[in-house]
Amino acid sequence: MKPHPYNPDLHKTGKATGGVTAYGAGSQTTRGKGRPSSKFGLGLPGHFLWTGLVLGIALLLCYIYFFPPVWAVILDGEVLGYVSQVEEVRKAVALLAESEASRIGAQVAPENSPSFVRTRPPQGAMLVTPETMAEVLSEKMEFRATGYVIRVDGQDVVALPSEEDARLVLSSLREQYVQSISGKSQATVEEVLIKENIEIVEKTVSTRMFRSKEDALRILVRGTDKIVTHIVQRGECLWTIAQANHMTVDDLRKANPQVKGDIIHEGDSLNLVVPDPYVTIQSKEKVVFTVSIPYATEVTYDDSLWPWQERVLVEGKNGQKLVTQEVVRENGQEVSRRTVDERILSYPVTRKVVRGSKQVPPMGSGQMAWPVKGRVTSYFGQRWGSFHSGIDIAAPAGTPVLAADNGMVSYRGWNGGYGRLVLIDHGNGTVTAYAHLSGYEVSVGDRVEKGQVIGYVGSSGNSTGPHLHFEVRVNGVAKNPLDYYK
Repeated sequence: MKPHPYNPDLHKTGKATGGVTAYGAGSQTTRGKGRPSSKFGLGLPGHFLWTGLVLGIALLLCYIYFFPPVWAVILDGEVLGYVSQVEEVRKAVALLAESEASRIGAQVAPENSPSFVRTRPPQGAMLVTPETMAEVLSEKMEFRATGYVIRVDGQDVVALPSEEDARLVLSSLREQYVQSISGKSQATVEEVLIKENIEIVEKTVSTRMFRSKEDALRILVRGTDKIVTHIVQRGECLWTIAQANHMTVDDLRKANPQVKGDIIHEGDSLNLVVPDPYVTIQSKEKVVFTVSIPYATEVTYDDSLWPWQERVLVEGKNGQKLVTQEVVRENGQEVSRRTVDERILSYPVTRKVVRGSKQVPPMGSGQMAWPVKGRVTSYFGQRWGSFHSGIDIAAPAGTPVLAADNGMVSYRGWNGGYGRLVLIDHGNGTVTAYAHLSGYEVSVGDRVEKGQVIGYVGSSGNSTGPHLHFEVRVNGVAKNPLDYYK
């Protein structure tokens, strides 16, 4: 049987021939039982649409499960992090406020509180634990409280929770200063003033300005409550300590006014923070002390005595006077001192002596003998930044020292840096000196011959080792000893 040719009219009328039912766009049945067509009008079977809807809902649930909305914690426009629970953060803020109120002893209020925004975290962002967020907030949040501010020349310096505490700090400031002054000298402190204008003002300020009474005192006196110390180790000096801590020696001295000169000892504690005080404490002290009035010496001459001979007629005695002075200090450092009264307690007694004026006759031959067997180690003239008035001759300790020429012993004894010293007067104003001896073989007034043993090599006085320091003086002027041996 031939297929029926396509007739478009049949589709318009819905009529069919040959037992075949035709359907149009609005028909709901097909041949046989008749299956429902898509109610969505998309030309797709219904089960495909239902499957897509189920898959979409499943994907949405997965996204919500794996990427849930969180809370962004924002402070002063800055996102501090993302949390899942807002209440934990609110509890942390409350604990911070409670802790800050306990620290300063006053009611506090947050100056900047965090806000919370429901959002999804950006890719790669991690949720922050409540503990971590609490730490971040403790650094970022500011609290304010009403306290009593100590103001110096209009500048707010430090705050305390009560006016009584603020006044106690200022009172302790004066007491501590007086104690430090009294420990230095036997002074009577008559007046203590603070040069700057000090006010105590009730004011609402940041809690970071609040301090304990002890810390407030340190800030006023030193400019900071920071304390950094260094324990002096063996071999250290002020310069090495200053260099190691990026300071100058002058700054180190300012930080440690108790150090006198360059002397420090192993185990000493040095402050490494240079004080920059907010206040200048000025004190006026009255210092009373006794001063010795030195006696004068009255000399008469006797030509029957040698120049080195002396007879005391009246022993001298120092007098005493009571001196009263006014001392002004600023922050412990003396800035002025003036004498306001002097009272004589006892007058000095003049020492009266008779001194020999007998001229020593010419005794020297003019040709000097070498005073000790040894080698010259230091010459006459400039040495180590000073003038060396003789020559040094190195020799073993105990080596005999000889008189360079005939003469008379005019001095024998200890003489400061010279140590044990012998002077021989050769007449005509010529004197030879023998220093750093270990012992003597002559006494004052002895006549000696050239080459006679007068003592022994030693290292007394300012000496670095056994040697003889030998000088020649003419009318009191030092001459080069080697000029006498040419």
